[in-house]
Amino acid sequence: MARYHLRLFIIIAAILVCCRSQPSGKCPTVCQCYLDPKGRHTVECKHGGMKGSLQFSNMSMGIEVLKISAPDDNMNDLSMNPGIRQFRQLEEIHITKSNIPNLGEKFFYGLSKLEVLNLAQNNITQPLPTNFLGLIRLQQLSLDDNRIDSLPSETFRHLTDLRMLSVQQNRIQQIAPGVFRGLIKLRVLKLSWNYIRHFEAEVFKDLRDLRRLECRGCQLKAINRHVVELLPLLSHLDLSENEIKVLDTGDFSNTTNLRVLRLDANQIRDLPGYVLGTHAGLTNLSLARNQIANIANDAFANLVNLTALDLGYNNLKHLTSDALTDTLGSLERLVLSGNRIALIELKRALHDATLKDLQLADCSIAEINAVFIPDTVTTLNLANNQLSYLSVTVLPPSLRDLDISGNLFRGLEQEVVEKDIHFKLDHNPWSCDLCHIIPMLERVNRSEDLYKVRCALPYHHTKKVLGTILREDLSWCNADGYSSEGINFFLSRDDGRLGIFAAAASLLLLVITTFAVLAALCYSRRHAANYYTHEDKRDEKESIFENLNPSPIFGGEELSFKFPLEVNDMKISIATIDEIRKEHDSNSTTTTLTGT
Repeated sequence: MARYHLRLFIIIAAILVCCRSQPSGKCPTVCQCYLDPKGRHTVECKHGGMKGSLQFSNMSMGIEVLKISAPDDNMNDLSMNPGIRQFRQLEEIHITKSNIPNLGEKFFYGLSKLEVLNLAQNNITQPLPTNFLGLIRLQQLSLDDNRIDSLPSETFRHLTDLRMLSVQQNRIQQIAPGVFRGLIKLRVLKLSWNYIRHFEAEVFKDLRDLRRLECRGCQLKAINRHVVELLPLLSHLDLSENEIKVLDTGDFSNTTNLRVLRLDANQIRDLPGYVLGTHAGLTNLSLARNQIANIANDAFANLVNLTALDLGYNNLKHLTSDALTDTLGSLERLVLSGNRIALIELKRALHDATLKDLQLADCSIAEINAVFIPDTVTTLNLANNQLSYLSVTVLPPSLRDLDISGNLFRGLEQEVVEKDIHFKLDHNPWSCDLCHIIPMLERVNRSEDLYKVRCALPYHHTKKVLGTILREDLSWCNADGYSSEGINFFLSRDDGRLGIFAAAASLLLLVITTFAVLAALCYSRRHAANYYTHEDKRDEKESIFENLNPSPIFGGEELSFKFPLEVNDMKISIATIDEIRKEHDSNSTTTTLTGT
């Protein structure tokens, strides 16, 4: 009997599982119905082209997730339908790219299980408090990329369980006091890409539990320290891509829980001392793409838990040895790309550092001839510099990823390619010849990064993949005795000028030589023409040289040239001077006889 009950239980359980896996009711013909990873009945309509009032025919009453979207070239054109309230099992609603103009009053009333409402990329202009009545369990609300230009006071007062609110990429210019009243559990607020310009402290007084505030691209001119004071639990603050010019020491004095601070892409010029001195818990600081030229020695004082610091693409030319002292024990990622800091200063500043990730792209580095990279570095970025040679001795022993793309390398040393690391090698003038590429060619079957290298030189291998080239296909390099230390002498941005000058001088010499040869030929022809034109005058003077010995240069033989031009057939004949003289004497005799 016990076995019978056990079997019956198993059969019933299997039937229930089977029924659960098949959504009850019909599925709309333009949609897909399935179970999501959480096992919830889902209806997804993503082909677009839907128009009119939102229809729910042929849709199961037991659906838990509704997704309606469209491709960019076939947007929906829908309006909300209060009939959505009958689907009381809904936990998530995503209606995007559907041109919904408004929500209507109490459209979601009765959806007591709804936790996520995503209405991004529509045409909503004015959310009202009555739009959200009945959503007592809603935790996430997204109204991104709509046409909202203002938020009335207490707009979200019925959403007492809301944890995340996002109204990014709208047209909001001012946030009214009390707009967040009732959001006692809100932890994440996203306001990025609006026209706010200035924060009023009173707006945030109801958000005592806020942990994350994002306002990228809000055209903020300054940091209102009173806003920060009202958010004691704030741990993530993102004010990037604004117009902030000055940081004062007291701007973040009361945010002792701050862990992540992003101020990149502002207009900050200087970092004063102790600007973040009270934030011992700060782990991630980004100041990239500002105009920072000066960093005080104690600017990062007390940041003993900082693990990531981004100072990339500023105007830094100097970095004192004490600037990073308090951070060196914890710092794992340092970005200095796009600056022009001397390597000797960098070596001093990174003394005893335990970095794992060092970014030095776009730093105009032409040569690395001394070890300044900490031994602990596993990721090194040297992209877009002016390097043509890299010694294995400067690479840290723990290195796993090396980016040298966009440099001037024609080849790599055998010791470098033999390291077990991942390379990024694009946009270098790789020379696929016997002088430069052999160490790389020998390892193409062991490294996909080397296999995919594309040759730049010589011309018959241009754009060929290195892994498809055989050793016997390689020609000898152009320069004899070419060493790897001078691997890019003629292509480097400084020494390349010598090659250009040498080529120009060679071309000039060739032109001068050509002109000299042409001039000599012209002179020779003119001299010959002049010689025969005045032959009769020359006869009178010939007697002077008759008794002289023949020139030793010609071995005692006489030279004579005759270039008569026959007009009819344009033929050229050659005769000796004696023949010309006999012809001349014959003509003279004939003339005398005729005269007689």
